[in-house]
Amino acid sequence: MKQISMDSFMDFRFLSSLTYSPDGGKLAYLLTKIDRNKNEYVNQLRMRDEIADHLMVSDGRIGEFFFEDDEHLLFVTDKRDKRRKDSETDEFLESTTLYRLPLNGGEAELAYCLPINAGNITLLEDGNLLMTGAIRIETPDLYTLDDKKRITKLKKLNEEKDYDVLTESPVFSNGQGMIQGKRNALFLYIKNERRLKRLTGPLTDVEFFRVHGSCIYYSGVSYRNHRPNRQSLYCINLETGKTRQILGPRLIIQSIECIQDTLIVIGATGKRFGNNENPFFYTFDTKSLEMKLLSDEDISFGNDMLTDVVYGDSRFTKADGELLYFTALERFGCTLKCIGLDGVIKTVVSTNGLISDYDVFNGKVTFAGMLDMKLPELYFSNNKELVCLTDWNTDVLSGTYIAQPHPLSAQLNDEEIDGWVLLPEKYDPAKRYPAILDIHGGPKCAYGPIFFHEMQVWVARGYIVFFCNPHGSDGRGDAFSYLDLQWGSIDFQQIMAFKDKVLEAFPSIDPQKLCCTGGSYGGYMSNWILGHTDAFCCIATQRSISNWITMYGLSDIPPISNFKVCSSNPYSQKGMDEMWNVSPLKYIQNAKTPTLIIHSEEDYRCPIAEAYQLYTALVYLRIPTRMVVFHGENHDLSRTGKPAHRLRRLKEITAWFDKYSK
Repeated sequence: MKQISMDSFMDFRFLSSLTYSPDGGKLAYLLTKIDRNKNEYVNQLRMRDEIADHLMVSDGRIGEFFFEDDEHLLFVTDKRDKRRKDSETDEFLESTTLYRLPLNGGEAELAYCLPINAGNITLLEDGNLLMTGAIRIETPDLYTLDDKKRITKLKKLNEEKDYDVLTESPVFSNGQGMIQGKRNALFLYIKNERRLKRLTGPLTDVEFFRVHGSCIYYSGVSYRNHRPNRQSLYCINLETGKTRQILGPRLIIQSIECIQDTLIVIGATGKRFGNNENPFFYTFDTKSLEMKLLSDEDISFGNDMLTDVVYGDSRFTKADGELLYFTALERFGCTLKCIGLDGVIKTVVSTNGLISDYDVFNGKVTFAGMLDMKLPELYFSNNKELVCLTDWNTDVLSGTYIAQPHPLSAQLNDEEIDGWVLLPEKYDPAKRYPAILDIHGGPKCAYGPIFFHEMQVWVARGYIVFFCNPHGSDGRGDAFSYLDLQWGSIDFQQIMAFKDKVLEAFPSIDPQKLCCTGGSYGGYMSNWILGHTDAFCCIATQRSISNWITMYGLSDIPPISNFKVCSSNPYSQKGMDEMWNVSPLKYIQNAKTPTLIIHSEEDYRCPIAEAYQLYTALVYLRIPTRMVVFHGENHDLSRTGKPAHRLRRLKEITAWFDKYSK
């Protein structure tokens, strides 16, 4: 059989943004491909009906879209530049262009040109548009000026471009860059007046919003200096224009939806298992302002199963009739569940794979998923069986060897650790093989028996690859995923126990040729391994954490907020000691293993200073070290980075493993 190659992912197709038409007779979605020559991702807007799958728009620049009615689609494209550059100011004038596409044939026509970079666009019953858009708090109404006045204003702002004045924290956000002084505002486009109106204050950052009748409900925070990690709920009456706060900052809100006349709030208090705890479901009476618990079932909300072959937006919740649908992770498979106003949660679709996106209409479900070690396809569920609707990726891996995951578990500290092993084609127990331990990020994420391109590449090169879900992983409830104050202890012990179990089960693995890699939390654990064992012949650490003290000051998610690694004030002596005790850099003097460091320059989740500190220490200790910095990339390099950069990253890691294990 053929062997998968490092650049095979450039031929994969990715599916996202599934959307039913208002009558449920059509399903629109985005099909994303990689253009090798242009080194970019390109989108097609496609639509399925009962007869066939149709190509609707193919210019490659399709963004957000939605149905205007059963016969028309509105879609965002940069057919006109989304950001028009002015030569005088060297600045971009933000804009969003929407085109109207008739579904019965005909060319798309210009429908709206909005003077903001709009997102989450929603069509209201009266034909007006509701959306979010970025603003600067010092110039929140810049969008109201004509182009000439905007250019003049931007030119004046540009006079101070050589420096930034910081007054807020956090300063950066991964994938967005500097967010100091910026907010995500809510806007209303009044169609008859051709006018855009900002609905929220200049200090308010909007997260989720839903429309019900004449009211807009939204969650968000309002702040001047330090961004709170609990959101408030607000209501805007479209008839009166008045805004009122209906719930104070009590919850870490993950979504809001409306079922019939009831507002559902999905959020966590953080009192039981910290800021990463699983959310509960609440009903909220918008008249009495009374919030009641609807369900406190311990469910891993969302679809945090990791892979490197998914691209595009994912839907987490959808209200349909009297039910609210949502994705959840159960052990090592994604599910689609629903809940009604009786608080009963039912499983609608259960898989041993990944549900990356979905939509529901009158109870019928179509989802984009990765099942049975296959690449993404569309599936339809009729409550009895799953029907595969597409074959976009069938030809890509036809005749190619794909290693199937062999389940293997280890036991430690009264917990069973789920794991898997991938074996090369024509595996011979009598031969000796190098092996790779791959550690997932998060830590509240999970690996599962789904296709992972980089792992299949290493298998094709003769490696045995193994991976597991230690304590801290998602999908098994709060108690299992709760790792606060335990970093580098129970998780490290369980990963090493799983490694030993793999060596016991597969004695063909050469223990002198064990490699290790991981990104984000997996990078942290790779660094921890570096200072605590010499069991590996080489390590490739990616987007990692080396020093919790500096992470607190540089990351867009401070550890005291979401990754609580100290029990007190981080600036107290006790707090500093606790953070340093779980910092891999503290133990770096024990390092002996050749180490490759992969990091992105614009990573604001695990900032590049973490990598530079590690690199400096290893060079000082004369440990064989190589560091590769990717410019223009962020924390998501391995999943959504430029295709050429993703390929270079994989080549670097593989070459490092080959150098020390073959």
